[in-house]
Amino acid sequence: MTLHPLDSLEFHRVLSLISLEAKSDIGQEILSRRRPLDSIEECERGQALLAEMRAFYLREGLLPLSGLADLTPLLRGETALDLPDSWNVLRAVRATQAVRETFLRSTYPYPRLTSIAEAIDDLGDVISAVSKFFTRDGKIREDASAELRSIRTKVQSRRSAIQKTLSELMNRESSAIQEPLITIRGDRYCVPVRTDSRSSIPGILHERSGSGSTLFVEPMPVIELNNDLAELLMREREELARIARFIAQTLLSSADSILHSIQSAGELDAIQACGVVGETLEAVRPHFTLGRELVLVEARHPLLDERLASMRATAFGETEDPRKVVPVSFTINDEKPALVISGPNAGGKTITLKTAGLVIAMAMSGLPVPAGEGTLIPVVDALHVLIGDDQNVLEHLSTFSSYLVRLKEVLASVSSRSLVLLDELGSGTDPEEGAALAAATIEHLFAAGCLLVATTHLSSVKSFAVGDARVENASMEFDSASGRPSFRMIQGVPGRSRAIEVAEIIGLPAAVIASAREKLGNQYLETDSLIADLQAKNLSLSKQQETIDALQLELESQRTSLEAATIRITSERQKLAAANRGQMDQLRDAVSRNLQNELRRLKEIDKKERGLTRPEKLFEMITKPLEALSSDEPSGPVSVGQKVEHRSLKLKGELVAIYGRKGTLKVGGRTIEVEVKDLIPVVTALAAPAKKVNLPRPVPASDDGEAEISAELNLVGQRVEEALEESDKFLDKSLLQGKGAVRLIHGFGTGALRKAIREHLRRHPGVKSYRAGDEREGGDGATVAILDV
Repeated sequence: MTLHPLDSLEFHRVLSLISLEAKSDIGQEILSRRRPLDSIEECERGQALLAEMRAFYLREGLLPLSGLADLTPLLRGETALDLPDSWNVLRAVRATQAVRETFLRSTYPYPRLTSIAEAIDDLGDVISAVSKFFTRDGKIREDASAELRSIRTKVQSRRSAIQKTLSELMNRESSAIQEPLITIRGDRYCVPVRTDSRSSIPGILHERSGSGSTLFVEPMPVIELNNDLAELLMREREELARIARFIAQTLLSSADSILHSIQSAGELDAIQACGVVGETLEAVRPHFTLGRELVLVEARHPLLDERLASMRATAFGETEDPRKVVPVSFTINDEKPALVISGPNAGGKTITLKTAGLVIAMAMSGLPVPAGEGTLIPVVDALHVLIGDDQNVLEHLSTFSSYLVRLKEVLASVSSRSLVLLDELGSGTDPEEGAALAAATIEHLFAAGCLLVATTHLSSVKSFAVGDARVENASMEFDSASGRPSFRMIQGVPGRSRAIEVAEIIGLPAAVIASAREKLGNQYLETDSLIADLQAKNLSLSKQQETIDALQLELESQRTSLEAATIRITSERQKLAAANRGQMDQLRDAVSRNLQNELRRLKEIDKKERGLTRPEKLFEMITKPLEALSSDEPSGPVSVGQKVEHRSLKLKGELVAIYGRKGTLKVGGRTIEVEVKDLIPVVTALAAPAKKVNLPRPVPASDDGEAEISAELNLVGQRVEEALEESDKFLDKSLLQGKGAVRLIHGFGTGALRKAIREHLRRHPGVKSYRAGDEREGGDGATVAILDV
């Protein structure tokens, strides 16, 4: 039996892998029917749906599909639904509604997925009508109907009465009782009576124990009670059957809508499975074309990709292979519509062939494509695949004859929009005749206008490919040192079969190897040597290109880093500008105050003294606060042991250590870590100020000697690290503004934030002291810091 082209590519195994991620049997069944779509519009839609689902999966997580199942056998069956069946139908209906609401209420646009979700009918009325009968675990509720509730109340009452009567009887006749246990035989309550005491407890004998030492007797006092219980249980079953019929009728009346909705939800389940696998594969969204062009970029065979190794182990029982699949890249188009791959046995030729076919089939089926950006897929009308042996024993055809039968079918049905994959073209018969047949086949496929990828071992076919500009040659790389193939494809150079080299590595007698080389003749050896040189040069060029690509990546990385640095510097510049604006505002206020003071002073002195006032002194008096600007630039290097001042914090102390850009400043017996560039020598900082400079003054002290609280910071709800960072900024700003006391609100909570804040204040060089807030200040939920201004 001839294999279907997709079966030859093992497309069904790919579907089996993806189906592992489906959450329902209906999703798995829909996936199993996936096939390449016919038009470019359908192919684009399939990949667009997949791209939307991957975006949804990354942003929202998995769909709520629990309970979804194919219910066609239940809802189209001839038998009525029982209660467990109805519960399963209800769960499936709930799943469809959950999926529907997920997309209808989503704040992000998923237009194509939403269109599928909108096809799910609104079955809210069905859920409301049926859900009230079930508990969360699928049991019938005690109050499913008034009659059922009444019956079950009576059942409980009868059982209690029976158990009480039997317990009292066993207590009275304890010597006749084998074991004080109430048992049930034939739905009737009994007691275990010793055989030798049968007459002590009259009643109905139901059963004898295996040993014969115990009789299970229904005592006379409970016979009527058991009868009442049996009648109630019959009524309960009848009521449950009535409820089950009602539920079944309600569900079956909406069977068409339910099945249609399940089908739509199953389609979303199948797309989600593709999306999850696509994320695992880091799949790319390919481009499609109606032209004759196939571009594979870093394509990977999904059944060899190490990223799906665990899934293959689950689906097929394969053991994980430590080797990584080697990606394949090549292009065929109008100018070169054929690719002929040659090289050693087991070198990866057939895998390359299958990879090309699978990637096209997966892309056109809306499945994730394991390839790189830039992959271009032709929308073909058919994939024609001839791979492997297909010996037809029943028709007494050899492997080669069977291959020709299949080739005949291909040549008869191929079109200009087909892709043909031919493995070992021309092999299986006399090399000369096989090569001639292969060349003629390629010529015929050229005339048909299709795309072709073929593998061969025949030198004549390689020569034909080299001599025809329409054919792109490629070879599978072979490591002569290790005697193993690398599975890398080298485009542009034919491959060497290396049969003699492999035979030599395996250990065939040297005489056999020498004789084989002699029989090949000088011309073959020269050709083989030429091909080897071409391969070496091509490999060298490939390595150079890899080096160039790596350098480009490095340059791109450096460019990205520079852009990030530019953004960071711009941000810092903006922060500095904001800080400078604040400083300038303070300086402007100080200059304004000085000017007003001098104007008032000039008005108050007499005319003679006013005439003696020197303008330059007056100017210096007014603009003295601007001297702070000149101190922004370093006045000289600072060194360990030197008295220095921190520009922004205005803290003076001794520089006790320098390490790189940072240093340790000792202030008032405490040390703080600072940036060295922010320090200036005290000599510069202590330049003699003019007498009349009205700089910002500290907040005046209150009557009790403690500065009034002039600012507060709310840290409630913050993590300790964030709170400490915010409090540092707040304290620095308060010190610069000359504030005498501030309040930090940390709340009560667990006390961890309060403890951290107070410990931080204790070590802060700008804080003289701190205390808990009083009743007006928030009590122990706040801390007041007295600043050293």
